[in-house]
Amino acid sequence: MTSQYKPIRRLPNMQDASAGELAARDAAKSTLRGIFGLRGYDRAETPILEQTELYIRKSGGALSSRLYDFPEPGGFEVSLRPEFTAAMLRLAADNGANSGSVRLMYDGPVFRYASPEDGDGEKTRQFNQLGAEMIGPPAPSADGEVIAMALEGLQALGFSKAKIVIGHVGVVMAALTEFNLSERAKLFLINNIAQLKFGQIDVVSDKAAALGFITEVVVDDAEAAADRERIASTIEQVLAEGVGVPFGQNTGSRSPEDIVARLARKMSQADNPEDFKRALKMLAELSQVSGPASDALETGRKILDLAGVSTDSISNLTDVLSSARSEGVSNATIAVDFGLARGIAYYTGMLFDLYANGDDTETLGGGGRYDDLTRALGYDRDVPSLGFAYNLDAVIAALGVQNDLGQNVALVSPSDAGSVEAAVETARELRKSGKRAAVDFSRTEGQGA
Repeated sequence: MTSQYKPIRRLPNMQDASAGELAARDAAKSTLRGIFGLRGYDRAETPILEQTELYIRKSGGALSSRLYDFPEPGGFEVSLRPEFTAAMLRLAADNGANSGSVRLMYDGPVFRYASPEDGDGEKTRQFNQLGAEMIGPPAPSADGEVIAMALEGLQALGFSKAKIVIGHVGVVMAALTEFNLSERAKLFLINNIAQLKFGQIDVVSDKAAALGFITEVVVDDAEAAADRERIASTIEQVLAEGVGVPFGQNTGSRSPEDIVARLARKMSQADNPEDFKRALKMLAELSQVSGPASDALETGRKILDLAGVSTDSISNLTDVLSSARSEGVSNATIAVDFGLARGIAYYTGMLFDLYANGDDTETLGGGGRYDDLTRALGYDRDVPSLGFAYNLDAVIAALGVQNDLGQNVALVSPSDAGSVEAAVETARELRKSGKRAAVDFSRTEGQGA
């Protein structure tokens, strides 16, 4: 009889896991936990469901647009976790991580929506991460430990020629700062570094022009000062009439006058179009520099020098690489890519991607340094922090695990054993000896062997 119901299929871009995949995942977890544990990392766990604000404070649009977010019955706006870092940092900060080093490791599923129509349409919406966070120590020595541990984990899983590609947000931000750009302009350039890396400077220029960064109108100092005075007057009126805070009365650690002045400066800050164009040209060239560490560093310095920008910021990256080498990481394993882009906007320093043997197309994981994330999450201090995570599903796929569902099980036939009871006893004895065994009820007595 035909069912009146249609089959309920998996959601698009969700995946089932076979017995072989699960066994491989468990084995990988055991290996990686052992490696991390020997370095002093302890396991921690945070909720799958968190307040949405935790993930949008400083994650950037690429991640925020992929959240599974909804209001829960208690009235909170919540999301399934898209990653672990923010929650792990919250856990550490809530437990007083403000001195010394806190080393945490974690694993579990994460959720990021992917529409079949968007650029991530082929990616799964649910996948498993295993990673680690080091909270407290500053660069560069801590960076070297994390880089070495990330590679050590892959090598222990069988990726003997695993490779790491390292970038540095701090180098790029320091270089852009010398062009006297607004924070808005710098963030725009950082967020478009992936397109610049692939030579799409015209596309980025068009977007910049549409947003007013590139224009023929230059605001001189007198005009900017007049704008500040006008904006300050408007804000003062709003504060006095709309909020009801009389001027002269202190509000917190800053007076209303201080707040108005700060807001006016921010709102009237204009970017010089010529400075923006020079910064864009410099970043377009720098973002395309990648390759062996020594060559990339030399080329990067030349580009900054020709742009009239200090090369001092590259020193931190050089120190990070030196720290990794002191941890036993070989030069052949490391590449530098100044155009390395990341979809999460909280990174402040070194960042990296991990690749399998001879494969530079699909990352197996990545991470980096995020020294000001605690303050963005609402805490009153910056805590130097860094970490990384493997995409365990990608790792298992790269290992080439086959589906061995039901294999290596000894099936005992009741017809061969003489009865169902005898087959059950035989299977029991096999299991006692450590073998997988089950009764083959499809071959009962009387059906023949």
